[in-house]
Amino acid sequence: MPVSSASMNAAEAIDAFSRAAELNLSESHREASIVRLPAYGQGVMTGDLHGHKKNFEKLQKYAMLDRVSARHVILHEIAHAELDSRFVDHSHELMLRAAQYKCEFPEQVHFLQSNHELAQLTAYPIAKNGRAVIEDFDNSVGQAYGGAHAAEVLAAINQFIASFPLAVVTQNRIWMSHSLPNTYDMKEFDFSIFQRPVTMEDLQKNASIFSLVWGRRHTREHVDKLAEALGVDTFITGHQPQEMGYNFMFDRLIILASDHNHGTFLPFDLSKTQTAEELVRNIRKFVAIS
Repeated sequence: MPVSSASMNAAEAIDAFSRAAELNLSESHREASIVRLPAYGQGVMTGDLHGHKKNFEKLQKYAMLDRVSARHVILHEIAHAELDSRFVDHSHELMLRAAQYKCEFPEQVHFLQSNHELAQLTAYPIAKNGRAVIEDFDNSVGQAYGGAHAAEVLAAINQFIASFPLAVVTQNRIWMSHSLPNTYDMKEFDFSIFQRPVTMEDLQKNASIFSLVWGRRHTREHVDKLAEALGVDTFITGHQPQEMGYNFMFDRLIILASDHNHGTFLPFDLSKTQTAEELVRNIRKFVAIS
């Protein structure tokens, strides 16, 4: 099992983030900015994690990737947790554990670019419950590794984030991304971002990538048009808070949340066609994993 982040020094953390970044870019399922999963095995999609270690541990326990080689876990929005009793954002610790998970199972663990990770990477100002989350995150990394090494660790985290794909797609026509572009952004939305490698300049300036990870305003007609344009039937996303763990909209959009005690995840068969309603019936709660 990976070494816990508490006992790792800065050099070990930097190595884990850097190796995970390289593995994200070189994995066999990756095509440009998309991961295309095979037509066999099982996918396990999560919602936003925001540093929720307990749910991540339950996910690992459920997935048993060491025993099930055809199972794929999709992670996103790991960064920027609520402050703990010491007023520290501990989510960099979960990011490290996720990077270690990738290193241990390089062809089975996959990531999605998200708005909080993208904001962390690009220093885009973002607030969570009225606080400056990037500053909190950076300060926590400094406390964990010391001021002399904090900049190097943060640079390795940024390398890791920059390697994330934009979407994961299955052969049974399921699309997974952190969110979907807003309805009013569709006229200018550039679908070519899914057909080429994403550069750092794209991550910093591309309006379509920004809309993809930040979008929250959707309609049935809009989602139907997106499905047609992307050649899929069902979308599974996160991004939008869900008090009871998930929501099902427009007969084809499933929204998951994994960052609280009612959090959920969605295991599904990669080998057969499934309706959105069938997928919804597969949603599991983390509290059910003992």
